[in-house]
Amino acid sequence: KPTPDFWRHSAVVYGRGAALVPAPPAFEMASAVTSALACVALTVLATSQSLLVEAAKARGGGKIPYDTSAAVLLTEALKLGIALCTWLWQRKSLNYTGLESFQLVSWPTAAYAVPATFFIVQNNLVFLALSLLDPPTFQLWACFKIIPVGVLARLMLGQRRSSVQWVSLLLLSLGMGVTTTKQDSGAGTKAAASVALGISVLLGNGCLSALSSVLNEWLIKVQDPRAPLMFKNMQIYSWGVLTAAAYSLSRSDSAASWAASMQHTLFTAPLGGLIVLNNAAVGLCVSAVLKYADNLTKGFSTSASVLLASVASSVAFGFVPSRAFLLGAAVVCIAFYLYFGAHNAVLLQHDEEAERGRSPSESSTLLAAPDPSPFPSRG
Repeated sequence: KPTPDFWRHSAVVYGRGAALVPAPPAFEMASAVTSALACVALTVLATSQSLLVEAAKARGGGKIPYDTSAAVLLTEALKLGIALCTWLWQRKSLNYTGLESFQLVSWPTAAYAVPATFFIVQNNLVFLALSLLDPPTFQLWACFKIIPVGVLARLMLGQRRSSVQWVSLLLLSLGMGVTTTKQDSGAGTKAAASVALGISVLLGNGCLSALSSVLNEWLIKVQDPRAPLMFKNMQIYSWGVLTAAAYSLSRSDSAASWAASMQHTLFTAPLGGLIVLNNAAVGLCVSAVLKYADNLTKGFSTSASVLLASVASSVAFGFVPSRAFLLGAAVVCIAFYLYFGAHNAVLLQHDEEAERGRSPSESSTLLAAPDPSPFPSRG
């Protein structure tokens, strides 16, 4: 069972004058392994997301063969069910379940409605973009939100990045910008306009996604940090079900047609049920990455699916990467190295010491001195 020391070690505190509390080596190793597994799962599932929709379009005569609003509602409902079952299973082994401080009518509870509402809008825009773009192009342009995420994470959560990491975010954006879809000689204006519209949808959706993602990370890490992840997911997904149901019902002529649309999406439409299951798994993996890493790590994990999507699309759908696409993918790989390289720890240390007016040699002396206290002072 988690102990008070566990919570003190694992708590992440943001804000003025706050400092991160280092975790014991065993906890750091467990968190690193969990984060790595969640990132790998997210990369694979993000790749399969676009591939499944592309396969459904191929079976549906070039169009998505189901109601996208119904798919979003079913996805939110499935995520809520999984989160509830997981929390009930964990409840007996938890010292703090989240119910101790939960109030149905309160600002903290209502705060979960904001990212939940944004997520519903994003999911519907994602389906629109997927219907207009091929999988590799969709994956690359979907990574545009990495830049506003970095800015908002710095402003809202106080997360620091080295100068090289900021450059890596710009390079990632450049990699997306130089990537183009392969145009056949007989392609008309309609195809080009479809690509332009799809990219525009992803750019706008990226800004909205950045805001909702940073808000979601704040709720998971800062808002009642002792509450289990699945308890927080239940609150987000509950609001998601409500907003998705309202939107889906508004698009239906009657309750009977709405029920028929739900049934068709889940059981009749080509790959409909599998797409809903895959999207639910993506949402759960995202929450795990935010818990054990951050939004930028999530963004890089999603962009890693570009390479997988391009390879799979070349085999399954005959996608032939252009030179511009290959150049963009190479720039993305360079951005990965610059962002996750060990040099960033040294750069961040120098930046922090420069702000404090302390030389690097003085910093090394202080770091070498033993700390008599098991926990560092928060200042």
